[in-house]
Amino acid sequence: MIKKLRKRFVRLSVSLISVVLIMFYIFTSAVLFFRITETVQDTLKNYSSEKFFLQFFDLGSDSYLSEADNYAIDARSICVVDVNDLGSIGILDIGHGHIDQKILDTSVKYVVDSNYDFGLIMKYNLFYYKTETVLGYRIAFADSSRYFLYLQEILVEDAGIFIFILLVLYFLVWQLSKILIKPVQRAWTQQQNFIADASHELKTPLTVILANCDILSAHKDDTVNDQHKWIESTNEEATHMKELVDKMLFLAKSESMKPHRVNGEVDISELATKLVLQFEPVAYEAGVELVSDIERGIILKTDQTAVNQIIHILLDNAVKYAGLGGRAELRLKKKNNAVYLSAKNTGAPIPEEDLPHIFERFYRSDKARTAGSGYGLGLAICKSLAEQQKANISVTSNERDGTVFTVKFRKKFIK
Repeated sequence: MIKKLRKRFVRLSVSLISVVLIMFYIFTSAVLFFRITETVQDTLKNYSSEKFFLQFFDLGSDSYLSEADNYAIDARSICVVDVNDLGSIGILDIGHGHIDQKILDTSVKYVVDSNYDFGLIMKYNLFYYKTETVLGYRIAFADSSRYFLYLQEILVEDAGIFIFILLVLYFLVWQLSKILIKPVQRAWTQQQNFIADASHELKTPLTVILANCDILSAHKDDTVNDQHKWIESTNEEATHMKELVDKMLFLAKSESMKPHRVNGEVDISELATKLVLQFEPVAYEAGVELVSDIERGIILKTDQTAVNQIIHILLDNAVKYAGLGGRAELRLKKKNNAVYLSAKNTGAPIPEEDLPHIFERFYRSDKARTAGSGYGLGLAICKSLAEQQKANISVTSNERDGTVFTVKFRKKFIK
C-alpha cells in the first residue's frame, strides 16, 4: 500500500509538473515565433522602403547589407521587385537574391492578389512584404529557410532543456516522496503493530475464559461454590480485557480529538501529595522506599483529571520498577517560569536502544510496561495526556541516576 501511494504521488506530481512545463514551452515557443516573425516583417518593410534605397546607394550595397543582416533573415537572400499596374515586373536585385523567374512570376501574382501586406508563401518558402507605390506595388521577398532553421534550433534546444528539467524534477520528487511518505509509513507500521499486539493481548484472556467455560460445561451438576475458582478466574480475565479495551479506546480517541480545553486551576502540589500518600501502602508491599520533594503552592491552569492520571501512571511505573529494596521518588519544582514534574526509580536502567520506543504502545520490553496495566499502554497514555495539556514528557536512564521521567508544563499554564 505504501509503495502504491508513493508511486501515485510521484505520478501525479510529475504529471502536473509536465503539464505546466508543456504549457510554458508552448507559450515561450509562440512568443519566440511571433517575435522572430515580427523581426522578419520589419526587415522586409525596411528593405522595400524608399529611405532604404537612398541609404543603400549612398553607403554601397556590401556595406549596408552587412549592417542590415540579422539572425532570422540573410540580407543577401532578399529580392525586391516593383510591379506596375500592367503587371510588369522590375527586379531590384539589391541583395543578389536569385529566385527562379517562373517562381517569381507566380509569387508576385499571388502577393498582388493577396489581401495581406505580409505573409509566407509555404509552397516556395518565401516571406513577402507588399507596399503600394505610385505606379503599383513594391514587394520584398526573402528565403524562409534560415528563419525556420533558426526557429527549429531554438525549439529543439528548449525542448532538451525542458526534458532535462523534467528529469531533474522527477528525481527530486522521487526523493522528496521518501521524506513525505515516512510519517504515513510510520503510522501504517504502528497501526499494523498495534493490531497485532492488541490481538495477542486479547488472545490470552479469551483463551482462559473459553477454557474455564469448557471446564464449567463439563461439570454441570456442580454447584457455584464447587466451581468458584473457575468463575473467579473468568471474572479476572474479563476485567483485564475490559481494562485493555478501555485503554485502547482512550488512545484511539486521544489521537483524533482536538487539543484538550483547560478546565480550571489545579493545585498540582496538593494533588501530587495526595497521590504519594495513596501509593505508600503499594510501595511498602513491594519493598520500595517512596519519597517525595514537592514544592508547595504550584497552581496550573489545566485539566485536573488528566494531571491526576499522569502523576498516577508515573508513580505506578516508578514503584513497580524500583525493585525490591529500591527507591522511588516524585519531585515537583517550579524553575525558570516552568513546572517540572519528575518520577525517578533506582531499578535496573532501561537499555539505550529501548529509550526511543519507551512511549510506544505495547512496547515489548519489560521495563517499558507500566504498573497495573500489564499491556505496555501506560506510558503511551501518559504521553498522550501530556501532549493534550501542552506539556513535554521525556525520559533518561543510566546506572548512576536511575530512570527519570520528566513532564515539563509550559509557562502559559502557570499561575
